[in-house]
Amino acid sequence: MITVLATLFVLGIMVFVHELGHFYVAKKVGIRVLKFSLGFGPKLFGFKKGDTQYLISVLPLGGYVKLDGEDAFEDHYVPKPGDYMAAPWWGRVLMALAGPMANLVTAFLIFILLGLVGFSAPDYSTAVGRVEQGSLAQQMGIIEGDRIISVGGKDVPTWHSLWQELQAGGTADSLSVILDRSGERRTYYIPSGQRLKFLENIEPAVPAQLGEIVPSMPAYQAGLNAGDIILSIDGNPVRTWDGMRESINKNAGRETRLLIERDSDTFSVRITPIEQEYPGQGPVGVIGVSAPVFGSYKLKLGPWASLVNATISTGSLVARTYGVLYKAVVKPSSAKQLGGILMIGQMAGSTAKKGFSDLMLLIALLSISLMVLNLLPLPVLDGGVIFFSLLEGIRKKPLPVKVQVVIQQIGITLLVMLMLFTILNDGMKIFSRQSAVRKNAQQIEQAK
Repeated sequence: MITVLATLFVLGIMVFVHELGHFYVAKKVGIRVLKFSLGFGPKLFGFKKGDTQYLISVLPLGGYVKLDGEDAFEDHYVPKPGDYMAAPWWGRVLMALAGPMANLVTAFLIFILLGLVGFSAPDYSTAVGRVEQGSLAQQMGIIEGDRIISVGGKDVPTWHSLWQELQAGGTADSLSVILDRSGERRTYYIPSGQRLKFLENIEPAVPAQLGEIVPSMPAYQAGLNAGDIILSIDGNPVRTWDGMRESINKNAGRETRLLIERDSDTFSVRITPIEQEYPGQGPVGVIGVSAPVFGSYKLKLGPWASLVNATISTGSLVARTYGVLYKAVVKPSSAKQLGGILMIGQMAGSTAKKGFSDLMLLIALLSISLMVLNLLPLPVLDGGVIFFSLLEGIRKKPLPVKVQVVIQQIGITLLVMLMLFTILNDGMKIFSRQSAVRKNAQQIEQAK
């Protein structure tokens, strides 16, 4: 039930905001809107104001607007004032662009809101992982495996509390840091002017354990679960999350054998990391898992920091989404990464269980995806409307009616094919996971 409600909530907000953008700008450029509906299918109830019927419909999966004359393709059709084709070409461009832009603005505002009200950030233990050569911690003698116990006489049970104590610090010339190294306690001192520099180029030790499993990705299809521990990759032992991640990153597109520990049992899986572009790293292999979280804390940003974070997050999501789409075009085999309604449902259900802020974050992510999809220059999509309206502006006249009909039919066919592909693709991923789960269970049973 949670999955169903979460899916309806996520899709409802995305599609409603999208159609609201079309509705608002259509009115502004003089296009008559006959219907504005929340949901699809038969009408539950509604009212009429002016030229527009405002409806609540049976299927709560977003909504739609019906424009006067938008489906009139008769020969010798003469648009009347208020018709879709009576609007100037630039007005139709703005109307079509308004839906995707509404989704973009929604994602941007969600990021700002989450920054202001606070969002959950992952926290870790104070066990020290990687320490970069030349860093202040390395110069002081801190090594991988140390566990920091206290700072300035105050206990630090988590990495975030460690950062907070370093930031507070007091007025002393130096700050004491007590750590445990293989049962032996050691004390170091950080000069007052270098307290925040202490955590530069030093990372918490995170075990090679799986946190969240992303639906549709290779780890999901291989039947892996949150809590699984990766013991080795292609026979090479791994001890930390960073070591595991580096090995996976290097194996993009190459079948890789993972030895997994689950509840004291072991089994192996063969998995092929997919290639993705990451800022500053270039193409890397990923399997769709996150690091295990020791805990969490609420992080709030000020107004300016929230604005900056929202700008960076939105821009990064847009770039990554276009990158995935571009790769699906130039490398058709990577189109298997694309997900549809079934994967959205699984993501919505699992995200809703984590909290409202995580669900809003998913809406922002999917809103960007909806924007990118709708801006594709395909007939019946907003990008197609924009393209052909611009073409009309260049030609100084609309395309012939017969050409418009053919284009419309091609667009509908392509859209139906895309929907069928994503549904089939989702089904194959779910089938692959179920098959892998059975195979993994058989390995465990045979080993006993």
